[in-house]
Formats: sequence, structure tokens, C-alpha cells
Amino acid sequence: MQIDLIATIIALLTFFGISGLMALSLNLEYGVAGIPNFGKALFVSVGAYTAGWTYTRLLPLFGGATVIDPCSAVTLGQALQIRSEIMRTMPLVALGNFALTLLIALLVGGIVGWLASYPALRLKEEWYLALVLLVGSEIVRIIVRGYPPLICAHNGLSGIAQPFAWVSTMTGDPRSASLLFLALVLLLLALVYWYCERLVRSPYGRLLKAVRENDAAAAGLGKNVPRIRAATMFIGSGIAALAGVLFAVNIGFVNTNDFMVALTLDVWVMVVLGGVGNNRGVLLGALIVTILNRLTAITAIQLNMMGSPFEFNYVRFILFGVILLVMLRYRPQGLLPEPAHTTQAHALLAES
Repeated sequence: MQIDLIATIIALLTFFGISGLMALSLNLEYGVAGIPNFGKALFVSVGAYTAGWTYTRLLPLFGGATVIDPCSAVTLGQALQIRSEIMRTMPLVALGNFALTLLIALLVGGIVGWLASYPALRLKEEWYLALVLLVGSEIVRIIVRGYPPLICAHNGLSGIAQPFAWVSTMTGDPRSASLLFLALVLLLLALVYWYCERLVRSPYGRLLKAVRENDAAAAGLGKNVPRIRAATMFIGSGIAALAGVLFAVNIGFVNTNDFMVALTLDVWVMVVLGGVGNNRGVLLGALIVTILNRLTAITAIQLNMMGSPFEFNYVRFILFGVILLVMLRYRPQGLLPEPAHTTQAHALLAES
């Protein structure tokens, strides 16, 4: 099997950008605020489900077409043809629908994160929240899997095209759309990274770290710890939902099987490996995990073509488990530890 190197690099960098957004959102929640979010797949899936809804309910309206049932066996093919035709021939509609999808996903993801976390954050142990989010993630996935009107239940939705699909139609080069989408993903990653860095280095970021280190002391100083953590979950969940939209339109398909506990495990490995509390570190972790995921996937395909009975896809779970154990045992601070000083407050105090 011959591998298209350029297409592989484009796909790798695109997945890295999407994974980087997920890692930054978890690092903000756990690395900065100390919230153990083991339901990260839930908030990523919110963005993907939002994309499935807007592409099947809003996109046809924007394109002047009639909205028909995208899940019925009778109208499934017609609905798919309408979506594909609009994305290929109407650039403004395609870009406008994608921008609206990002906005809706950001708001819905944030609201879901706030609602899911606010009651549990009042419990004595913060790890109860981790359990609530982990269980909640699977409950939502199972409900969506059995609820056809959203993303056609277990069948999923196809035809969730990239917003630049029309470029390939104009140029005749399928790589042009992928390159533009890659640039958009990396731009969004850079903006979110800049925002997270500004947030961490602000007085509010120091407040989040104070809550992380000693929430009792922060509460004793009059800080509303549950509200602070809920606000952090709102921001982190919104970022995760953005990643979910990009994930869906990148693969062109929305299915509940993509948002299992394994996705949450991947994001946790990125953060723990790269460096908890360090935004640059988690991006490094996201890059390493993305490369490992792609390598194991390619190796699995090669072995299957050779007739090997060994299922290599599951090796990555073993590999990530070993990485977590090794890092927690020998280097819990990660490859790039969190810097001791993130603002100029220390220098100003020393001068005064």
C-alpha cells in the first residue's frame, strides 16, 4: 500500500489541531482549576451533534431547499444529495452555516458543562464530579444512540462536509479544501491558546490556581468556589464543543461510537504526558498522542492487508495505559512542567 505523504501530513496536522483544542480545554479545567473532568467525550460530542443538527435542519433552509427527514430510509439519499449539493455550489451558505454551527456549539457546550457540573461541585469530594461526568457521558451517548431524530441513532449521519468543499469543486484539486480547513483549524487553535494563556496569566487565573491548591482557604477568603468551578466548566466545555464541530466536519460523519470513554482517555494522556497546567505542554502531548494514533491506525491497516489475525488497533489502549502509569510514577509534572511564575506579580511583590 502506497501512502500519500502530503495528504497524510495534512490529515495529521488537522487531527493535531482538533486534539489540541480538546487538550487545552481539559488543561483549563483540571490543570488550572483542579476539576477532574472524566466526561470530556460528552462535551466534544455536543459539538458534533450540533453539527449534525445544523447541517440537516438549517443548511437546507439557508440553501433555499426543503428540509426533509435525513434518517428515513425513503428520504435519506435525497437529504444527503441536497446537503452535498449546497456545500459544493454555495460558498456563502456553506461558510455561514459552519460559522453559525460553531457559535451554537460554543453556547450549547458551555451551558451543558455548567448544568452538568454545578450540582456535583457542591459535593464534599471533587472526584464525585469526575464520576458524575464519566457516567453522564455514557448515559448521553446511549440516549443519542437510541434517539433517531438527532443523528439517526446508531446509523449516524454522513455528508457533514468541510466548509471549503466548494473550493475543490472550483479548482478540481481535493487537497485545496483540506489545506484551507487545516489553516482554519490551526487558526482556531492559536486563538484558543492565546485566550487560555491570557486567562491563566490574569488575576482570574491566579484565583483558579488558588482554588486548585486549597479550595477551603479560597472559600474562607469569601470566594464562591462552586460558582468559580462551574464558570470554568462553562469555558472548557465550550472549547471542547468547538473541537467536536471540527471533528465532525473533518471526517464528514457523526456517530456516537466516536465519543466513547476511549476519547476521554486520549485527552487525559495528552495533558498528563505534556504537562498538567502548562498550555504548551499539553499541545506537545496532543502532538505525540496524535502521531501515535495515526501510526497505530496505519500499522493496523497494513497488518490486515497482510492477513494478520492480530488486532493491532487495541495496542494503542495498552500503550496509553503504560504512558499514564510511567508518567504518574516517574514524572507526574509531565514533559513540560507548569512554570512556577506565570505573571509579573511575583516580581512586583519582590520589588515592593
